[in-house]
Amino acid sequence: MLLLCFYGCNKENEAEILPPKTNSSIQSPYLTIIEDRIQKIDFFPNTIKISINSNIDFSITISEKEEWIKISNGFSATQQTKGFYLKNIITLEISENPTKEERIANVIISNQTYNLSDTLTIIQSGNPNEYYSDGSYKQLQKATKGNGVNLVFMGDGFTKEYLTINGQYEEIMKKAVEYFFSIEPFNSYRDFFTIYMMATESKEEGVNNENGNKQVNNKFQSTFGDGASISCNDDLCFEYARKIKELQPDKPITIIMPLNSNKYAGTTYLYANGNSIALCPISTEESPNDFEGLVHHEAGGHGFGFLCDEYVYYNRFIPEIRKQEVREWQQLGFQMNIDFTNNLSEILWKDFIGIGKYNHVSAYEGGYEYQYGIWRPEENSCMNDNIPYFNVQSRWSIAQRIMKLAGITDFSVNEFIANDNVPPYIPSRSAIKDMPPLGQPVWKK
Repeated sequence: MLLLCFYGCNKENEAEILPPKTNSSIQSPYLTIIEDRIQKIDFFPNTIKISINSNIDFSITISEKEEWIKISNGFSATQQTKGFYLKNIITLEISENPTKEERIANVIISNQTYNLSDTLTIIQSGNPNEYYSDGSYKQLQKATKGNGVNLVFMGDGFTKEYLTINGQYEEIMKKAVEYFFSIEPFNSYRDFFTIYMMATESKEEGVNNENGNKQVNNKFQSTFGDGASISCNDDLCFEYARKIKELQPDKPITIIMPLNSNKYAGTTYLYANGNSIALCPISTEESPNDFEGLVHHEAGGHGFGFLCDEYVYYNRFIPEIRKQEVREWQQLGFQMNIDFTNNLSEILWKDFIGIGKYNHVSAYEGGYEYQYGIWRPEENSCMNDNIPYFNVQSRWSIAQRIMKLAGITDFSVNEFIANDNVPPYIPSRSAIKDMPPLGQPVWKK
């Protein structure tokens, strides 16, 4: 039971408001609530202000220990001297009703000395929706081949209103899943994946700095930076992903994070231990720069495939320091879709040279932002401009990683070639990329 005293309460640290002084005693004490005695409200959080007319002290009692109603500390009171009239405005904070059942509480004002009381009855409707709680998760797919390759889809900048079961948040996460597998080789190897959806609730919707420097209280502090870059609280991302008790502690965690923004941007965090976080806004740009294109490039290409960008921004030779960056990661088996030689007998994708269905595979100069001194396998690919096509070396890198994480150790390049589904078209590209690049991957060792 919640008890709040006004006027004449002698408890230390409690508010005390005395009626105007008078030389005569109170002849006609009164204590009434001005508003309707029954108030019906919906299931959302609410604030109710009640006005109390009184020329005597009184206490407030909330029935049945109803913790969903709180009396605000910021209540105000005004006094009018005529007729010993007091008007007290009391603010009641009502929490959201998380259940489908209607709930009722009585707010009682009373004075035992004069045996006076009045009652406000609050009836809050039940919630017709069921919500995912923050940190809860759902398995969307279980692997039917291998040991299971785990993917975790969870968003940022989505408030509770999005988290209804079968609601917007779930729809967006499932759409991201379908986009991830709508491109080869993921489509052909889908049965090796176990997929989880993690529900994450932000206090405010959106991404920081989307509109100027406006800050929002989102869960993972996703923030737009210079150009198309994005940052986030990566430690908190992994903390949430590890709430999924089925994830094996010895396997890398691949997080794919749709962001509640229509902006074209994207950045992926990549770690030497194989962990990754792909930040993918729900872009409304035309394909291939839409949400699907971002999922392909950031989540499929960078986040899972650990591939390099293949676009060209600088019409010059790649600096030695950038070469060294790539070589260090290639020692770990990552960034294998570019090379620093055009010798087709030594190049990383030499196994595909001269094979009929790969007659377009060669050494094309330009990649990793530089035009000269670096080569890619095909004229164009998803890692250039988000098109729904990975070149053969990228598909091979992705397929190898799938098999390794699935616990299949005898997967050969010949087996890959025999089962590789090559899309029926080879798109062209411009020599120099003429659109803003996505954020450079954040490589962490």
